Amino acid sequence: MTRHKASLRSRWFTAAGRDLIPPFYLWIGLVLLTLFTLAPFAYLLLTSISPPIELLSGRLIPRSPTLGNYVRLFTGAAASSFVSAIRNSVSTALWTTLLTIAVGVFAAYAVAKIRFPFRNTALFAILAMQLLPSISIIVPMYIMMREGISFGIPFTGVELFRTPPLLDSTAGLVVAYTTFSLPFAVWLMAGYFQTISRELEDAAYVDGNGRLGALFRVVIPLSMPGIAATAIFTLLNAWDEFMFASAFTQTEHSKTLTVAIREFIGRYSIDWGLMTAGGIVSSLPPVIISLFLYRYIVGGLSAGGVKE
Repeated sequence: MTRHKASLRSRWFTAAGRDLIPPFYLWIGLVLLTLFTLAPFAYLLLTSISPPIELLSGRLIPRSPTLGNYVRLFTGAAASSFVSAIRNSVSTALWTTLLTIAVGVFAAYAVAKIRFPFRNTALFAILAMQLLPSISIIVPMYIMMREGISFGIPFTGVELFRTPPLLDSTAGLVVAYTTFSLPFAVWLMAGYFQTISRELEDAAYVDGNGRLGALFRVVIPLSMPGIAATAIFTLLNAWDEFMFASAFTQTEHSKTLTVAIREFIGRYSIDWGLMTAGGIVSSLPPVIISLFLYRYIVGGLSAGGVKE
């Protein structure tokens, strides 16, 4: 019996092999991390099903749970604005993801597979753009959105095309979100493209494919886990973004879900019930995507692919 207790103690409190932490302390850390991560979401859920009187009294666990806050959210005075915000968030997130992936695939392939002058400089510039704080470009971007984005010949002053003003529109949000999603997408997909064997591309060339043919028939199919992971992260970032949406939108025509939830905070009072119910609704898509597409996220961020 004593020997069994000693063996059990040695197994739980002694780090074996290459382990740095004994199993007992590792499990304690995992439990604490889980509680720390899930506690805010649990509090949000409990608050969203609490009656107003219990909310104001400060009770953590409601005595009489109710779905009244969710009913008010979709049938009350704020229902039309909230439903419109959901549509705007879905549209903005999807278009941002499609545009980012469509442009990022070609840019990432060029950085990963094509040797061209200043290639390392371009890669460094992409990384530098990823490190740039988003708030530092919000003022010049606001001016661009207000006046319309101009396309012309650089250093000549010749303007070929100018878009209409993009303030208070989902198109403006898509442009803004793409500017800081694209560097991350290029960096992530370029690292994955580099794991694709050069011999497979050479085989595609022998079969009569050009560079674009090799990209679409070999590189992209083998890189789908990495592309899927990039698309998921881009979608989630666009869904959760608040700062640009708050600065560039003013009406229900373009306000996103994060802005609509913020507006439940009034000048003299806060509707905690509607705000927490809206928070639960807005958090469901990221949670569902993370649960069902977890293997794509892990596969895309791992060193998968076909090695050289």
